[in-house]
Amino acid sequence: MTLNIAYRWFCGFDLSDRVPDHSSFSQNRRRRFSDESFFRKIFTGIVIQCIEHGLVSGEQVVSDGTFIPANVSPESKVETIKQVERSTVSYLDSLDDELRETAGYKEPVVVTQERLELKSSTDPDCGYIHQERKKGLGYLAQMTVDTDHGVITGVDCYPANRRESDIVLRHVEQQMTETGLRFNGIALDAGYDVGAVHRGFEHLGIVDYCSIRHMHNNAMRKGFIYHPDTDCFVCEKGKTLNYASLICKKGAGYYRSYKLLRSNCKGCERLEHCAVDKGSIRINASPFYPSYYANRQRCLTAEYKRMKRLRSIWSEDTFAALKNNHNLSRHHKRGIARATEECLLSAAALNLKRMAKSA
Repeated sequence: MTLNIAYRWFCGFDLSDRVPDHSSFSQNRRRRFSDESFFRKIFTGIVIQCIEHGLVSGEQVVSDGTFIPANVSPESKVETIKQVERSTVSYLDSLDDELRETAGYKEPVVVTQERLELKSSTDPDCGYIHQERKKGLGYLAQMTVDTDHGVITGVDCYPANRRESDIVLRHVEQQMTETGLRFNGIALDAGYDVGAVHRGFEHLGIVDYCSIRHMHNNAMRKGFIYHPDTDCFVCEKGKTLNYASLICKKGAGYYRSYKLLRSNCKGCERLEHCAVDKGSIRINASPFYPSYYANRQRCLTAEYKRMKRLRSIWSEDTFAALKNNHNLSRHHKRGIARATEECLLSAAALNLKRMAKSA
């Protein structure tokens, strides 16, 4: 660093000035900056500068998560039995309030059960993931990227076994609060195709363009057609299943129940394909099914195709740049705080480069 002219210029040192010793950085990080809050302030400050210089508009953003291996040996993997509470996921405070005001709402019964988890004996904060293209102990880095110039507007880090759909709403809400930025449209992959996520973005004033996750028990695959204007399903024979109430299933969360008396379907040859419960033809759907259906309709538009293309460009490009050029191919520190710190610093460095490139 003593002989690096670019370093001196960036930090404002003259050629005759003494530059800080490397130990000054290491000791400051160890003693003064023991959590990620300081590094988050640095990252957020850079994002705010990008907004002020017109590099970030929030018009169209993309959000995704990526797996980053932890700094542990595979042999450190241990099985642990953990007592967990099975209850509804709190996606957003405003969503919780909306459910409470819905007819049929009941306070969920908390069910405690034992669950086997794979952890690391050297880094208990990381999680184990086993999917087709990613497997191992590590962390999930959730990031949002503005598509104007590729500036990363939000960074969060979680154990790798967390579901992306559970965390994306608070992830977006937090960066909107910290930066004052307002997003208009967001592109997501099929892992976020959950009714609560779609409704949550409506609460945040954002139009989400989310790829469809095909579910085997989808009512529309059985010939039913949903009518959003009347909030009902109509079968192939023209019979209507109206919305009945919100149901809370013990330990499994909420769903919307649509019903039709079975007596209205006597002699129908399609009856064997319908779900029957207590004398009624029923369809169980997401508690926020109207929002879920609205996203499916958006997927038929040209705007969805354009947003999907932006997601494939900026999401994959950003993660590739961070992993290949900014030391984020794997974590070098242990613990969720240090893992978050690494993600924030890497994202801040990439933002500075893209800021300079756009100047």
